[in-house]
Amino acid sequence: MKKNKSVTVIGAGMAGLSAAYELHRAGWQVTVLEARDRVGGRVFSMHNFSNGLIAEGGAEFIDKDHTRMLGFAKEFHLPLGEVGSWQGQADDWDAYEGKAGNSNDTNIWGFDLGKEVDSIWAALAELSKQVPDPQHPESAPNAKELDQQSAADWINRQAAHPLARMAFADHIRSEYTCEPENFSLLDLARNSAMYYSKPGLYEPTYRVIGGNDQIPRAIASTLPDLRLNAEVTSINDQTDGVTVTYEQGNSFQTISSSFAILAIPLTTARLIEFNPPLPQAHQRMVNEISYGAVTKVMIEYRKRFWKAKGWNGRLSTDQQIVLTWEATSHIQSEHGILTAYTGGGPGAKLSALSDQERINLAVSVIEKIFPGSSDLIENTATIAWINEPYSRCSYMALAPGQVTSHWQTLFAPAGHLYFAGEHATIYQGFMEGAAESGQRAAQNIIGITS
Repeated sequence: MKKNKSVTVIGAGMAGLSAAYELHRAGWQVTVLEARDRVGGRVFSMHNFSNGLIAEGGAEFIDKDHTRMLGFAKEFHLPLGEVGSWQGQADDWDAYEGKAGNSNDTNIWGFDLGKEVDSIWAALAELSKQVPDPQHPESAPNAKELDQQSAADWINRQAAHPLARMAFADHIRSEYTCEPENFSLLDLARNSAMYYSKPGLYEPTYRVIGGNDQIPRAIASTLPDLRLNAEVTSINDQTDGVTVTYEQGNSFQTISSSFAILAIPLTTARLIEFNPPLPQAHQRMVNEISYGAVTKVMIEYRKRFWKAKGWNGRLSTDQQIVLTWEATSHIQSEHGILTAYTGGGPGAKLSALSDQERINLAVSVIEKIFPGSSDLIENTATIAWINEPYSRCSYMALAPGQVTSHWQTLFAPAGHLYFAGEHATIYQGFMEGAAESGQRAAQNIIGITS
C-alpha cells in the first residue's frame, strides 16, 4: 500500500476534472495541470452572441442515459434544456444536387430518398448484431475481418440509391468526423450496437441552459490545486511514483506523486517526453490512434427563418459545410443560432481557411439554399479544433485495423500512469465518455491502494 495518496492529473477537460473530483472526494491529494488558460478542454461554450444566447463550440449533447453528466448537472443545480435527438428527427432536411427539403418528399427528389436512406439504417442495425458486446469489440466473432474493412467498403455494398449512399457518407463525416474510408467497419458496428440497433427516430437529448461549460467550471471550483497555463513537457515514471515536468510562464517546474492520469487527447500526448519510454503497446497506441477533424461555424439570425419553412434547422448537404443544426433549439428566443458542423475531409479543408473565410463560406452556402437569410445575420463565431494547440483534433475515429490493435491498450495503465479521455471509453466522442473514463481511472487507483 502506498502511504502517499497523491495524484497528478494532466488535463482539465471533463476526463481530468472527473478523475480529480473523484479522488479529491476520496481524500487524496490531487494536483491538476492544464495547458490552457481555462478549464473544460473540448467543452467550450461560446458566449459572444446577443441577448445572452450561447452556442457550443465543442461538446454539445447529453443523452438521457448519460447518468454522469446528468448527475453533475443536478449536483451543481444547472438547468437542462431538451433538444431533439442528434441521431435523427422528423423535420430533418437534405440538400443535394441543388434540391432541398424533407427526404420523404418525392416531389423534390423524384423518389423517396428517406426510404432509401432508411434501408441503409436497417442494414446498419443488422451489422450491429456482429458485435454482441460493444465494450469488447475486439472479441467479436468476426472482429479481424470487420476491422480490416472501412465504413466506405460497407456503404458501397448497399443496394440503396446513390444519393442515399452519399447522404449516409455525410452521416459518417458528421458523427465520426472522418472520411468513411478512414473509419473501421468494426468500430461502426460497435457504435451501431450501442446507438442504432433499432432503426427509427431516437430519444431527445439535452444541453445545459447557459452553456455546457458550466459543468467543468463547477467541478473545477471544488478542487484546491488546479494550475492553468501549465503545459506538461515530460513524465518520468519511477519505481515509487511519477514526476511530471511542466512549463508555466517562463519557467519549468516539477511535481511528484504516487500516480498520474493522462487526460488529454493522444494527439497532444505525442508532444510529451516519456521517461522511460512507454511500453511498446502504449507507445504504438499514442502514435497511431486516428482522430477526426471538425469545424463549427455558428451564425446568429435575428429571426428563426427556418421555423416558417417547417424545418428544424438540421440539414445534411453535399455542400462544403456537410451538416447544420439549431444551437438554440432548447430555449425560447426570437433570435436563433444555426451551427454548421463540418467533419472529415471537408472539415480539414475548412480548417485550412481563416476564421473569416470559413464564416463567409458557411453563410454563403446557407444563403444559396435559403435566399435572404444572410440579411438576418447578427453575429458569427467559428472554431477549427485541429488548429487548437492543446486539442489538435475533434475526437477519436478509429481507422481500419486500429480496434483490434489498440482497444485493450486504451483501457490499460502503463506503470503508475493511467489514461483517460473520450478515447478511453466505450462512449467515444461524448462528455459522458470522458467523465466515465476519468472516474474509472480514479477508482482503479483508489482500488489498488485500499
